[in-house]
Amino acid sequence: MKLLVRKYSILYSALIFVFVIVNVIGTDSIRRVFIDGDGSGHYAYLPSLVIYHSVDFGQVFEFEKQQRPPDYMGHYFHSHGNIYIDKYTSGTALLQLPFFLLAYLLSIIFGFSPDGYNVIFQYGIAIATLFWVGLGLLYFVKLLSLYGIDKRLCWMMAGVTLFGTNLFLYTFIQPSFSHAYSFSIITILLYFARNIFLDYEKRYVIIASFLLGIIVLIRPANILIVAALPFIAGTQQNFYNSIRQKLSNYDFIFAVLIFILAISPQLVINYLQTGNLIIYGYKDEGFYFSDPQVINFLFSYKKGWLIYTPIFLFLIPAILFLWRRSKYEFLTNLFFLVLLIYILSSWWNWYYGDSFGMRPMVDYYGLFMLIIALLIAKIRFNWLISVTTILILLFTILNIIQSYQYAVGIIHPDSMTKKSYWYVFLKLDKDYKNIISSGDETYYGSLSEIPFFSTHNHIERFGNGWNEAINTNSELWYSDSLSVLQSQEYIYSPSFRYFIQDSLIGLKNIYVRFSTRYLEESENAAIGAVFVVDISDGSGNNIFYKVFRIKPLPEKTINTWQKGSIGFKLPEIISNMDQIKFYIWNVEKQTYLLDDLSLEFYIYDTR
Repeated sequence: MKLLVRKYSILYSALIFVFVIVNVIGTDSIRRVFIDGDGSGHYAYLPSLVIYHSVDFGQVFEFEKQQRPPDYMGHYFHSHGNIYIDKYTSGTALLQLPFFLLAYLLSIIFGFSPDGYNVIFQYGIAIATLFWVGLGLLYFVKLLSLYGIDKRLCWMMAGVTLFGTNLFLYTFIQPSFSHAYSFSIITILLYFARNIFLDYEKRYVIIASFLLGIIVLIRPANILIVAALPFIAGTQQNFYNSIRQKLSNYDFIFAVLIFILAISPQLVINYLQTGNLIIYGYKDEGFYFSDPQVINFLFSYKKGWLIYTPIFLFLIPAILFLWRRSKYEFLTNLFFLVLLIYILSSWWNWYYGDSFGMRPMVDYYGLFMLIIALLIAKIRFNWLISVTTILILLFTILNIIQSYQYAVGIIHPDSMTKKSYWYVFLKLDKDYKNIISSGDETYYGSLSEIPFFSTHNHIERFGNGWNEAINTNSELWYSDSLSVLQSQEYIYSPSFRYFIQDSLIGLKNIYVRFSTRYLEESENAAIGAVFVVDISDGSGNNIFYKVFRIKPLPEKTINTWQKGSIGFKLPEIISNMDQIKFYIWNVEKQTYLLDDLSLEFYIYDTR
């Protein structure tokens, strides 16, 4: 018991120490926000149910809008009849609940508003993640021990899993996301599943069934872990014997009931919201099963798994090693990995939005690292041990550096390219912060071939709705005989006002392409210039505002006309929206030329 307490103390002390280094000592200012991005959607169940006593997420949505920038659209909330539902399920929030309640109590004691979002709640959720990741790592070590792997190697692999992969980021930097929680519960499930196959006991079946329910409650797609259980069985005979025993003893009945009990919180919430036990929360989102992006998923500079988490290159020799160890393990593991990659890469947004690396793979790192550990445990040549150790250290250092780059904005959350990746590779200087511009936004469905509205401004000729340029230049131009000068005095391009028609109200699938030509007479003069979209109501009050840089990356091209373009989705058009204003803003007041401003509005079908 003392040894167990000591292990827990050392592990959690280490996690807290790293957390403090990352978020307090190693930052310019102490972080005050951890509940952000998709993590806000997973967390939203707690303030909605506990503070507002409602299954309608409208109040949480309105509260978040007040705290966020004008481009916030609450993509995880969807209207369903008269209420708002959360597209995410409640499993992450359930695991965060004890820490949320403690934060609620401390907020009252120390005089903070118990709104669910003050700094105490923020740190409460960060600590919740540390707790569950710590537990997941402990069970990871126990899982590897069941395979006869030396304890020292087990703990080394636990450290590699945490520091050598993007689990590091989702533990210490973006702890409100679901992936760290999924990693832990899936790893614990694998431990109990292994026990079932080695020494069948009903209590293991009950625990594993409950854990599987929690896994589904966190992220329904992770039901895929069931496909890995034949591998965990070790042999075909073990797998069939366990299934046969579960059927003959009717233990499967208890397993099903326990599974339903675990997912019942979501079933109850769904019923109270809609009158249905099961609903599909991912409105207007889905899979392209006929067009999986497997190569991009694995190798793209945008978000490729093996590019941003190269330590899993060890999976290739590790899986080949399984062929020598056990052809059954080789085939069952290969089947699971192929199935997993195929399904995850078929998601409409194959790169999974703003994130570091291929985040849905984080959930399965306990399994992947087990396979790698089986290989490393069998290495006998000293030179090969040295090479493996050096590569692991290099990959771990790279992961920590890139996690830092992502955290401070050097690595873009969704628009990396091969060129931008190598431009910022290993760069830590803050001059590189936000240097990479956003790329085109992704939409679900197919874009109409012809825009339903388009307008062009060639400076000398322009359509209705454009204001006339006064800062024209007749010496250099891209088309016709005029361009427009942007300078310290002239910081705005000609603007276009689009007055919203009643027929567009209710549409949430409008895609706009805004483009221009620009010429720089000095290097990177237009690097700070941005496309602006500004939606206002009839009184001129801002409703939505977003900017995109026109120049994707610094480079040395001068005196050449280049194209700047961005594609983006408009928010849902609502009745109080009156007009949309488009223009280019010379934020840094540099000197360059513009020509051929163009706007095209499309509809994309959401299948």
